Amino acid sequence: MSVVKVGFIGVGGVAGGHLRNISNNENSTLVAICDVNEGLLARRKEEFNVPTTYTNYRTMLEREQLGAVYVCVPPFAHGDIELEVAKAGVPLFVEKPVELHMDAALRKYEAIRDAGIVNAAGYCVRYMDTVDIMRNRLEGHAVELASGFYMGGMPGGPGHWWQQVNKSGGQLVEQSTHILDLARYVVGEVEAVGGAFVRRVPFNESADVENASIASLYFENGAVGTITSACNISQGFGTGLNLFAKNFIIEYTYGGMKVRGEGDPETFKTGNDMYAAEDAVFIDAVRSGDKSAIRSDYRDAVKSLEVSLLARQASEKRAVIETTFRG
Repeated sequence: MSVVKVGFIGVGGVAGGHLRNISNNENSTLVAICDVNEGLLARRKEEFNVPTTYTNYRTMLEREQLGAVYVCVPPFAHGDIELEVAKAGVPLFVEKPVELHMDAALRKYEAIRDAGIVNAAGYCVRYMDTVDIMRNRLEGHAVELASGFYMGGMPGGPGHWWQQVNKSGGQLVEQSTHILDLARYVVGEVEAVGGAFVRRVPFNESADVENASIASLYFENGAVGTITSACNISQGFGTGLNLFAKNFIIEYTYGGMKVRGEGDPETFKTGNDMYAAEDAVFIDAVRSGDKSAIRSDYRDAVKSLEVSLLARQASEKRAVIETTFRG
């Protein structure tokens, strides 16, 4: 199998790790990168020894013979990128959140599905080795309550896109989505969503994201859950997911996990690089055509997006709203 020639659309913050992983993978090579920020492009070109740069992704797609494309743009900047990549028939990796609007996400899902291309989404937490252990330990236990949290400070400075709801979607959509998605991955699909969002004290004059929120999850299998988010905690707090079953508890964080059953508690430390793992799986899938090892594809990412978007709608209506996307 040949080495995969990879192009990037968007080379800012989150792209850095992917660029490093692709450049270090013997089965892939960076051939082109694209970004509207020419200064950033020049730095990434030198940092990763990339042959060609572009400021227009359509030009890159027309001129380069790409084996795969990474889309690492901010949530508000996706536009028609995925539609154009799917039309070109190029395998696609899209960072989360994949969209801010369900109608656009559904159009892109259908285009990607109909193109039949290998595709993946950046829900990297699914690739942690402790998540494998978690899923194994959950066998034979019916989770009744999932309690997730993502608690910390406000990313970016005044005017940064993350602090604008119409550009980031807010913390649940852009950040806590990792924990929401993990809950879906280990507990099951969500059939209905409730929500409560609050912004009593604005973080700064330009920020309009909520300071805190709670998403209530009603799983198809009968379990219930909450995802609690806060971006107003300058001291930091943490990120994790606690799972409760009869006489059985899992306490999970990015750094490790504790399993409490009838015997002595078991403690596990996270031992792998989740970003490197997801990138290696994607490149292997592109080379072989076997998508079975991809843990989150575009379809799955749209499901997590829908749940997070419905939470805000539920908060506004003070109601519980059923999910509709089945894919």
